Amino acid sequence: LLRGGVGSLAGAPGEGRHYGDRHGDKAEECRHNAARSTGRGVCQYRIPGLSFRLTQKARVELRFENASLMYPPGVHALVSVCLRVASGACVAVVGPSGGGKTTLLRLAAGLLRPTTGTVWHGSRRASDIPPEGRGVAVAFQVPAIYPHLTAGENLAFPLRYHPLPAAEATRLMADVAAAFGLSDLLSRKPHELSGGERQRVALGRCLVRRPAVLLLDEPLGQLDVPLRAAVRDAIFTRCRDRGTTVLWVTHDPAEAAAV
Repeated sequence: LLRGGVGSLAGAPGEGRHYGDRHGDKAEECRHNAARSTGRGVCQYRIPGLSFRLTQKARVELRFENASLMYPPGVHALVSVCLRVASGACVAVVGPSGGGKTTLLRLAAGLLRPTTGTVWHGSRRASDIPPEGRGVAVAFQVPAIYPHLTAGENLAFPLRYHPLPAAEATRLMADVAAAFGLSDLLSRKPHELSGGERQRVALGRCLVRRPAVLLLDEPLGQLDVPLRAAVRDAIFTRCRDRGTTVLWVTHDPAEAAAV
C-alpha cells in the first residue's frame, strides 16, 4: 500500500525504481521479516510522507453463521446458512437457478446484510468492513468489464488502486494474460470480444486484484468446453500460490465435483 506524498508513484515507473533504489535494503529487510512472521504476514515500513506495506499471502477465513436473507414481501432467499471456508481453501456450492447462490456471494462480499445471522471475514463482520478494506474480488455470471477500455486496460484496472512496482506489475499482467489466453487480445475493446473472451478478461482482472477472498458466480458458464479445464486450473494455481480463499457457485454438478 503506497500512500502519502508520492501520489503518482503507481503510474510513474521511474519514480518507482527510484524509490526501490534508495530504500531497497530496508524494503528487503521488511520483506524478510514479513516472510518469517507467523501472524498476519504484513510488515509496514514508514518514511516521511510514505507508508509502504508488504503483504505476503492473503489468509482470510470466510464463515456464515445462521445467515438468512429475506426479500420483501417475505421471500426467503437464504435460510440459516452455516458454512465455513477455511483460509486458503476452495469450496464449491452447487444448486439450481433461483436457489440463492448469487445471494450467498453478495452476502459474502458484504454487498448485502443478512436479515439474521452473521457473515465473517476472519474475526470481522463482512458488512462492517469498508469496501476498500475487504480484499474481495467477485466475478459475476455476466462479465462486468468497462466498455470504453481495452481488454488490457480492463485487466490492469485493479493496479490503479492496488499498485505494484513496475517490474512486478508487468510480470503479473503477462502471467495472467498468458494463463487465460488473452495475450493477443489486449488491444481489443469489449465489443470486439466474444462472450467467452469477455469472461476470461473479467476472471483475469480478479486475479490481478490479488484478493484475500475470491467469489466466483458460474465463472465457466460462457467458456467453450475445451477451455474450461485450462481456465479452472489457472484460477486454482494462482489462488493456491497466494493463499486466496475461494467460494465458487455453479448449477453444474460436474463442475462442482471438479472444483
